[in-house]
Amino acid sequence: MVLAAGPSTRMGRPKLLLMYQGVPLLRRAVDAAVGAGCIDVIVVLGANADQYRPILNGTPARVVLNQHYAEGMAGSIQLGVEALGDEVDAAVIMLADQPFIDAEIIRRLIETYRTSGKRIVACQYGQVRGAPVLFDRALFLELLLIIGDQGARTVMESYSGHVATVDIPVDAAGDIDAPEDLDRLNR
Repeated sequence: MVLAAGPSTRMGRPKLLLMYQGVPLLRRAVDAAVGAGCIDVIVVLGANADQYRPILNGTPARVVLNQHYAEGMAGSIQLGVEALGDEVDAAVIMLADQPFIDAEIIRRLIETYRTSGKRIVACQYGQVRGAPVLFDRALFLELLLIIGDQGARTVMESYSGHVATVDIPVDAAGDIDAPEDLDRLNR
């Protein structure tokens, strides 16, 4: 599940159109999910949806539109969970603005899920546990109950004993929110 509904307010323009290594940020996220072997890739769009849709041409991604994206990330997560098929055992929640998250990191989350017996597998960078995060189907109801702009962190905190982690470099977790982030990316 690739979350891509935000309005890019701090960037001042649709940030997921920005290129990194010749590929738009949104397409990089989808390619990472597909490359990791995710069987059903849901992209939740909201603001700038008409500009983002063409980027997804030629991918197996399914688009879900969050008309209420301004109310926060929770609505996007809920729509994504509702769109998942019954055959899905777990879902990886990704942020489309993390250009250094690649297929290998997603594969490591999936493999750790398969071998750890844990219901949540989060990336760990430094002292932070965060996105992307894999959630077992048993927690989908919990994801449907979050509100506002909390994201899935509250579910992860509520089930902290069920969390395994995959260590990634702090730089790999960086996201692109503002022009200075774009400058850092291009360096």
